[in-house]
Amino acid sequence: MKKMAGFTRVLTLLAAWALPLGFVSLSPAEAATGLTLNDIYNPAKVLKVELTLPNSTVQALNNPSTFKVYAPGQVKLTSGSISSPLLDISIKLKGTTSMSALNASPSFKIRFKKDAAGLGYLGLRRMTLNAMTQDTSKVHEFGAYALFNAMGVPASKTGWAKVLVNGASKGLYVNIEQPDQIFMSKRFKDVTQHIYEGVAMKDFKIGSDDGSESSGSFLVDYGWKVTPNKSDLTSALADLNDLNSATWYENLNKYFDRTTLIKTFAVENFLGHWDGYSGPDINNYYVRTSTRNKFTIIPWGTDQTFGENRQTAVAGDTFLYPLVSERANQPWANNLKRGLLYVKCINYKPCRNSYLVQLKAVSAMATTMKLGEKMTTAAKVIDSTLVAQYKTNPSFLSAIHKEQTRSVKFITTQQANVKSVLSTYGVK
Repeated sequence: MKKMAGFTRVLTLLAAWALPLGFVSLSPAEAATGLTLNDIYNPAKVLKVELTLPNSTVQALNNPSTFKVYAPGQVKLTSGSISSPLLDISIKLKGTTSMSALNASPSFKIRFKKDAAGLGYLGLRRMTLNAMTQDTSKVHEFGAYALFNAMGVPASKTGWAKVLVNGASKGLYVNIEQPDQIFMSKRFKDVTQHIYEGVAMKDFKIGSDDGSESSGSFLVDYGWKVTPNKSDLTSALADLNDLNSATWYENLNKYFDRTTLIKTFAVENFLGHWDGYSGPDINNYYVRTSTRNKFTIIPWGTDQTFGENRQTAVAGDTFLYPLVSERANQPWANNLKRGLLYVKCINYKPCRNSYLVQLKAVSAMATTMKLGEKMTTAAKVIDSTLVAQYKTNPSFLSAIHKEQTRSVKFITTQQANVKSVLSTYGVK
């Protein structure tokens, strides 16, 4: 015990010495196991995620009535030769149109058991594992979140995971950082009041402060215990629906970091994210509000991006929708309204000009950060896992490779589209 206490004191002294020099300090859990958050969200490696689930949880995750109810289990995480302990978790299935049972190809949401500080493993409370059933390329989410982050839009980190359930492989997953209270505390200096999850086809309209914690136009993912109401939404909705465009534009800056919001629209549309807030589905986004009544849209669900057209069986075809329009098609439906804040923005010249300038910046950033090269490198990292997963289905493996190539080419396609739109509106 004395030796262990001495070791702990040494770790504490090393941490105090390392921080001023810019080194990353290790939490006690990291020091004990050797795993770090860089191992959890590392696009250069595939993390091994071994889920051990009791029979009761297996049954629950194969029963549609309990797909979204957290059930007990355990997980072990391994990166290279370094593993975590066997960790207690709760787990449920994730998805709407992509939802599938445990015995098929499900996506997962995991909650780690809280430690004494109210956190989980390595400071994480939750982990999201996407099966990528709606992304044939397997690299869309990696590329999309990388571009959001490069543009300064608060967005998730990503990593890769090979998931096993009770010893049986479920294949390759993308590991997405969950936009929860831990995520927010790392990216914002003020205090988070609520984290809302936007409901598909709902919007920032008057009356959208309806429902309770788990109902209405915006579901409460965090903050209800302290603030069991949606009054922060109530106070903003009237101002965000003001009919006077100039007043609305000022109100937009009152409730949002306006530049960041417009960047979010620009990145979404450059990516062809029709399933995001500014797209025709008005879907897949979180809203973070602070105690200062500032709002931030956090992008989510970026699998159906980079122009993949899953509506057709044609290999390599590309789905596009306008970069500037009030309405747009999505692969399965036509002429849908787009997000209210985006539509009001493109209909007010100062906001539209700002949006076009940000589109230009996004297009340039895709080149500067070598987005296509990063996606190609990521494809190589995960290829051996995919080869093993689809060894009995070589035609699908071929489709994955074709979609990866097409997705990278989509970047230059959009860069040409941005150039054309800028020319149309006289933006140099």
